[in-house]
Amino acid sequence: MRAAHYARAEPFVTPDEPDNSGSPADGPPSRGSATLRADLQQALGPTVTLGEELPRGGMSRVFAAFDETLQRKVAVKVLAPDLAESFSVDRFRREIMLVASLQHPNIVPVLSAGEVGHLPYFVMPFVEGESLRARLRRGPLSVRETVSIMRDVARALNLAHERGIVHRDIKPDNVMLTAGVATVTDFGVAKALAAARRGGSGEQRAATPRPATLTSAGTAIGTPAYMAPEQAAGDPTTDHRADLYALGILGYEMLAGTAPFHGASARELMAAQLAGTPPPLERRRGDVPPELRQLIMQCLQKAPADRPATATGVVRVLENPDLVSGSYVVPGPSRQVRRREMAGAGMMVLLLAAVAYGFWPTRAPAPDRAASGAPAAPAAAPAGTTLLIPALQSPAGDATARQTAAGLTEQLVARLAQQPGLRVAGPPLADSLVAGLRPMTGGGRVLRLEGLVQRAAARTGLTVRLVDSAGFTSWGSSYRAGGGGDPLQVQDSLSAAAVAGLLPHLAP
Repeated sequence: MRAAHYARAEPFVTPDEPDNSGSPADGPPSRGSATLRADLQQALGPTVTLGEELPRGGMSRVFAAFDETLQRKVAVKVLAPDLAESFSVDRFRREIMLVASLQHPNIVPVLSAGEVGHLPYFVMPFVEGESLRARLRRGPLSVRETVSIMRDVARALNLAHERGIVHRDIKPDNVMLTAGVATVTDFGVAKALAAARRGGSGEQRAATPRPATLTSAGTAIGTPAYMAPEQAAGDPTTDHRADLYALGILGYEMLAGTAPFHGASARELMAAQLAGTPPPLERRRGDVPPELRQLIMQCLQKAPADRPATATGVVRVLENPDLVSGSYVVPGPSRQVRRREMAGAGMMVLLLAAVAYGFWPTRAPAPDRAASGAPAAPAAAPAGTTLLIPALQSPAGDATARQTAAGLTEQLVARLAQQPGLRVAGPPLADSLVAGLRPMTGGGRVLRLEGLVQRAAARTGLTVRLVDSAGFTSWGSSYRAGGGGDPLQVQDSLSAAAVAGLLPHLAP
């Protein structure tokens, strides 16, 4: 009967991804599940009723439960036996309870901790929503969403760092999204594992020491795909700036769709974190404001001293509303003056580009001006790639889909127009050029981006394909976004995902 309290909610912990992160894959419950469940229920007492076992990663088993005293859902994590057998349970419990002092809206706290059958467990609130990992499976996030999540995570880190607590395992699996708010889970787990494994006076290590890596020992050090260089090197002086490095990777992945060194093995990831250079973010996505790119790449500096000194400075940058629009400047003129300057300069650049590329209607020179020896018209722009984006299509009779298609068309044009060396024409010019009602000007390669917007239930779908001048499709993909929220956020998400997928296919 108690299942009604938690059956429909997603657990605050999601399975580690079996990809390049180096995380262990999910697996079936180990033998002795019934015994562990009975022992855990007895340890928790009559006021807590265990529910179903939830999907798990390699470091723990997770159970949903309902606490009658608190009248709330909770999640109970029991560490895996292969972790617990080589460290002090008492020391782990003491370390993990330090997190109970972290009271912050963006931190999932520890409510209690204990031991069952020589296995440590701890109880945390049951957070409804989805993990950032689950959200990333649907594609990259918009700039606005990325800034919001990074800001929430940075606020959580700021409080923890002020209390001397370093997370050491910031990754999409440990960030929960609920009603537009991000919360960080598993604070202190990595530190507790490391401290308990080292042991203290009167405590002995296991006879056979285990390598302190995620792939073999849960979160004892961190996850390779999000691990700072000093973590990868096993530097004992690793401090809070390792969390800022992981935050930079988090921001990079939200915008680009994959982490900087995606596709590498765990060993290759460790080497890349130590000496590899992340691909410039602007190559992966062109609509990211320069200031946000600069902040993310600063967090990804190899030397801790080259990263932001504290999470406070990161929060300060991310809290500036002008960061999303790309007009954030410090120091410099006032926001209003800066916006006017940028708007004027941007309009001038667009006008000059339109004339140079032949997209702006011009009149032939008057006879007397031509005969007077006036300077000749500037030479044609160098041949490059021209991308035509005619109006996206939508099913007949669906007014909402038609409006979404119009907004998405504008966003795609705006995002792609920022790519160096790419000429972009949107409606109505693109429609005229595609229909042959207007001749093309200039040379180079001509491509066409076609798309269809459809709605089904509470979701909006975008299907796009890239067509060359001969009519052959060179690339195509489909994207989906929840349609029950802000329509602008839906458009942001879909256009960002489409641009991220398209860019690699625009290279000559």
